[in-house]
Amino acid sequence: MAYFKSIQGNVGYDDYIESVLAGSNTPQYVGLSALKNSDILTAVSIIAGDIARFPIIKKDLDDNIVQDEELSYLLNVRSTSNATARAWKFAMTVNAILTGNSYSRALRDPTTNKIIQYVFYRPSETLVEEDVDTHRLTYTFTDSATGKVFNCNDNDVVHWKFFTHDTVTGRSPLLSLADEIALQENGVDTLKKFFKSGFSSGILTMKGAQLNKEARKRAREEFDYMREGSTGGSPLVMDSTQEFSPLEIDTNVLQLINSNNYSTAQIAKCLRIPAYKLAVNSPNQSVKQLNEDYITNDLPFYFDAITSEHGLKNFGETERRKYRLVFDTRAVTGRNVEEVIKLYNGGIYTGNDALVDLGKSPDTDPNMKRRKASLNYVWADKVEEYQDKRNGQKQVKGGDEQDDKD
Repeated sequence: MAYFKSIQGNVGYDDYIESVLAGSNTPQYVGLSALKNSDILTAVSIIAGDIARFPIIKKDLDDNIVQDEELSYLLNVRSTSNATARAWKFAMTVNAILTGNSYSRALRDPTTNKIIQYVFYRPSETLVEEDVDTHRLTYTFTDSATGKVFNCNDNDVVHWKFFTHDTVTGRSPLLSLADEIALQENGVDTLKKFFKSGFSSGILTMKGAQLNKEARKRAREEFDYMREGSTGGSPLVMDSTQEFSPLEIDTNVLQLINSNNYSTAQIAKCLRIPAYKLAVNSPNQSVKQLNEDYITNDLPFYFDAITSEHGLKNFGETERRKYRLVFDTRAVTGRNVEEVIKLYNGGIYTGNDALVDLGKSPDTDPNMKRRKASLNYVWADKVEEYQDKRNGQKQVKGGDEQDDKD
């Protein structure tokens, strides 16, 4: 008899992350509250948008693109029965970042055993259990709308996790940003209180009177009652025995709060996006350089986690040894036409290589598989031999001319 241990309890991991952001250890069932923070919303939208917009393509071990219409349709056109591939990848990414995990059940063709559709479930609708003997995972999905329960083995579940410490469950990067988010929210609250208040603090002077403790308290309460409901610019009505002097507020403090980019920069760093995308200046680099570095060095942190999971679940044992899945970013990072022409004329690219690099389909013309070569160049190890041969030919020609003169 197999025994199972639960990896996740009835309380979803998405509820747990909300409680962390709320500063409480008790789960708060209020939705994904992290998205209420504008920097988190922007950062998550950027990452999810980039993952959703770049198509996933199939390549062989020689880095050649392999056409697979069914797989491309599943991953790039329509992934679920009620959503496009973009919407599905976007939602999967959002949950994987905010909660550490995102799940979809795979529906397979009974004849070919190929995945033909996904069914998306929220983390709070998913229970993961591990067999203590075999360490195989079992996923239990509960549809919140219909109440139906589905039990699946790990081969029929696509589980996205970008950061994991045990290979089983993911960890949200937001768990490391609790202090930064709290600091940012406290600064915003301070600004809100300042601008919301119609009047700042001040000194109320009662002319010609000496007040005891109770009289001072009563005078303050009456003054607060008088200005209750007033807004900025509303007049204060006082008699000749009263004088109000507002305290000056150091606006440098407010400016410091408003210009503090520390929390925003930390959020960008933790989520691996350039700080300039969150309106923080990045010195000594152009936007083009920052964007290329982001796509080349940062996005693969997310790309590789996704493609390795789909390669494991979408390919059989034989296919895994021959093919791999990659995100096609050529629309942004691809070489321009002039660079491709130089590689083709230099003999590095074949004609078909050049077409593929430009996002075109290979041509069936046999000449498109050939490489160009220049007669102005010779192999490095043949230089001396070639030079000696040329000198010998010159000497022979010179001797022939001398014999003719004789």
